[in-house]
Amino acid sequence: MTRFRTITITLVLLMISATAINSMAQGKAQQEKDSPFLIIGKMPHLTKILMQQWDNADLHLTDEQKSKLLVVRKETIGGAQKLGREISPMENQVAQASLSGKTPDEQQAMIQSIAKLKAEATMIHLRCIYNTSAILDAKQLELLTTM
Repeated sequence: MTRFRTITITLVLLMISATAINSMAQGKAQQEKDSPFLIIGKMPHLTKILMQQWDNADLHLTDEQKSKLLVVRKETIGGAQKLGREISPMENQVAQASLSGKTPDEQQAMIQSIAKLKAEATMIHLRCIYNTSAILDAKQLELLTTM
């Protein structure tokens, strides 16, 4: 009877783990799908990682660094979200138009507009990385990029 319980508990835990891993993968896929950036998954989101490690003793963030990093994060998130709100409806229009028989040439202007906004969002991301790197010292940056 004990062996049966052990096997049952093990199977339940495996199923829970598999469900959690699947949910995380789906969440990441959805996040990438909704991303306003041109380059997805290849550049670090430094301020996101920093927020998760904000009080990590190994990072030794000073109050001055934290204050500057919060400004960078606020500017980055605000800019990216604003562009994301513009991009999403435009992408939906293209998707709908492609199924309604519109030609690629008829959609070119919209595609160019989306590309311009995604390039702008990517520049916001690049500025975030650059500005964050300028606030951190070399040791902090190295530690952060290995997290």
